[in-house]
Amino acid sequence: MVMINNEKQYKISKRKLRELNAQIDKISKDTAQNPLRNQLIRASLNNSKKEIENEISRYETLKKKNEGVLNERLIAELPSVITEYKIVSGLTQKQLSHILGLKEQQLQRYEATGFKSVTFKKLLKFLDMIGLEIKIKETRLSGRKKIATG
Repeated sequence: MVMINNEKQYKISKRKLRELNAQIDKISKDTAQNPLRNQLIRASLNNSKKEIENEISRYETLKKKNEGVLNERLIAELPSVITEYKIVSGLTQKQLSHILGLKEQQLQRYEATGFKSVTFKKLLKFLDMIGLEIKIKETRLSGRKKIATG
């Protein structure tokens, strides 16, 4: 499931959750169909429901954060910090795009792709522009591979 990036996606996710609940209720009451078929459909719907609930919960948690601290993460997850910052700060895409010196549509594209097309240099520039610090956490190097010399 893709991270909810804004209020519009949040509202769409809430609507999808209501629709899934209605489908699950309908399947649960359907005695005309094969019970195994209904069980499989219900399991699939419940799986989708759980994914959407998790993303809604994550978005709501970010919206409620007041301390201004974003959780530590792996470097591969760094791009999501920008979207989380926007949500925690209560900024709109328009406001954040202005801060980053981007057109709103470009920020929407970056968010839609998880900032995958952004170079590391540009990502660091964006993080600096919004005042986020990047720290390298002390890590044991026990899993490091040795290079054979010869």
